[in-house]
Amino acid sequence: MLIGSTTQKQAGEVPPAASPAAPGMREDRTTHLETLYRLTDRLYRAAGMEAMLDAALDAISEGLGCEKCSILLFDGGGVMRFVAWRGLSEHYRRTLEGHSPWTADTLDPPPIFVGDIAQTEESDIVRQTILAEGIRSLAFIPITSQGRVIGKFMAYHSEANACGESCRALAVTIARQLGFSLERAKAERARLAALGELQESEQRFRLMAEHAPVMIWMCDAEGRCLHLNQMLRRFWNVADGDLASFDWRGSMHPGDVERVMGAMGGALQRREKVCVTGRYRNADGDYRTLETVAHPRFAADGSFMGLTGVNTDITERERAEKALRDSEERFRMVVEAAPSGMVMTDGAGRILMINGLAEKLFGYARGELDGRAIEVLVPLAARDLHPALRASHLAGAHNPVKGEVTGRRKDGREIPLEVGINPIVTSDGIRIIATVSDIAERKRTEAQRELLLAELNHRVKNTLAVVQGLAYQTFRKTDAGARRAFEGRLQALATAHDLLTRSHWESTSLDQLVGDTLRPAGANRARIEVSGPAIRLSPHAALTIALALHELFTNTLKYGALSSEEGKVLLTWRHLDCEGKLRITWREEGGPPVQPPRHRGFGSLLLERTLAKDLDGRVALAFEPAGVVCVIEMPIADPGGHACLG
Repeated sequence: MLIGSTTQKQAGEVPPAASPAAPGMREDRTTHLETLYRLTDRLYRAAGMEAMLDAALDAISEGLGCEKCSILLFDGGGVMRFVAWRGLSEHYRRTLEGHSPWTADTLDPPPIFVGDIAQTEESDIVRQTILAEGIRSLAFIPITSQGRVIGKFMAYHSEANACGESCRALAVTIARQLGFSLERAKAERARLAALGELQESEQRFRLMAEHAPVMIWMCDAEGRCLHLNQMLRRFWNVADGDLASFDWRGSMHPGDVERVMGAMGGALQRREKVCVTGRYRNADGDYRTLETVAHPRFAADGSFMGLTGVNTDITERERAEKALRDSEERFRMVVEAAPSGMVMTDGAGRILMINGLAEKLFGYARGELDGRAIEVLVPLAARDLHPALRASHLAGAHNPVKGEVTGRRKDGREIPLEVGINPIVTSDGIRIIATVSDIAERKRTEAQRELLLAELNHRVKNTLAVVQGLAYQTFRKTDAGARRAFEGRLQALATAHDLLTRSHWESTSLDQLVGDTLRPAGANRARIEVSGPAIRLSPHAALTIALALHELFTNTLKYGALSSEEGKVLLTWRHLDCEGKLRITWREEGGPPVQPPRHRGFGSLLLERTLAKDLDGRVALAFEPAGVVCVIEMPIADPGGHACLG
């Protein structure tokens, strides 16, 4: 099968049935030379593939004396396809396209000449297709490039023909010339494609460099500007045509000239990379800080051509860094100037920072505590507080914690501390700031005050006991009622005194004062209804209110509601928010009918005059028929119920 492969006939063999050379096959050597000359000239002048193939077909027709011929080349898939032809039908080309005695990797195969297709062992469809085209003899001439088959040309004759040596040599020469031309054309196309890609790549690079969001520049071996991209030209307001005369050195800040020029000059001299920062005046006259990174540039022969560099405006970054440094410095100054020790930890309780007072307080140097657990300084409280604080902060709570704990110095000595702990959120996670103060002196002062208060309380009680004894002796042989009244008043003062002593004479609860003052009521206590909000009274107000309650209580036992089985007392207090006052109301009900007294006794005068003056308020005492009503009003500082009144 000569059309499909070389397995049936050895390349170059002429089939036994081949007939003598046809009359059209010219053997004239001179004519062959003329044909080759014209082919070579046309191939040399050919402007493209089509012209090359047309010149080759003319040479084949003229030199080999055939009316029908074709040229086939391997495509990218290794299939031999018709690329040019003369006198062939579309049916012929479609049927026999792809048939080839060679593959794309065949090396330097010889041509194949078939004298009579009818005498071959080709398949019926191949023979019938060829014979139907009016073809009896064929020549398969390989076209090679660098020794490998890239295609073939075919010469067809209508009669059986045995090609002579001259025609065979001419056919091989035509194929060789065509192969050389195709190879040259392929190389030229590759060169042009590579050149186009190079030009396109260079254009892309120029566009990228020109419009890059950084300042790109290039200088020669002497430091003169060769190129500034758009961003850098705008920075210095330099026109393209002024690059040759532009000297970038003149824009440098005088304070940076020596340092920058030393770095750039050294890089040019040593032909090495350089990174330097300096201040340059821009087109608006403002100095901006530029960070320059430059690399050496060398020619193909190794000669130094200068530097290529990138300038980055880092002015804002430097300002931000300076602001951060200033902020940190201010923070350090505040921390060091704080009137108490300060310790900062992370969320896990590892110490990150302490100030000078904390160093002195705990006896550690700062470096000794970095990264250590806060339990080193506050053994028990830190272990309990840190997880709770961290969980609280993650849950959205931001309340600081303050309390008294026991700290431990480096020498092992324990010290009482007052600690304020506050969690904050930073970009690095949770930080916990703790203020620590040595309260040993305060503890000693408080202990001494407790001792003095206890001594004072003891002496006041003794004094009251002496006064009570004096009263007993004084009134023993006279008025027993007056003596009991005086003793009751002393007892009321003593009760208030005890309450104030328990609270270190700071304040006392009104509810507690009422309970202790009315405690002697015994069974009658159940008939006294008490209600009102939480109120704390100053020592002065507490003593005054105690005396008032005692006078009212004594009177109701003797003459008022509690002197009968059906009577009761309503004792209430509330805030007068609109007036900023506290009102205490004593109201008696269900007792015997009340008649206003003809004369005001000591108790009435004590309530209406003395107590009103002491409380800076008003006391209204009414002897209504249903029972005594006493209303006491006094200023209140905080209607929220947490003020100390008086």
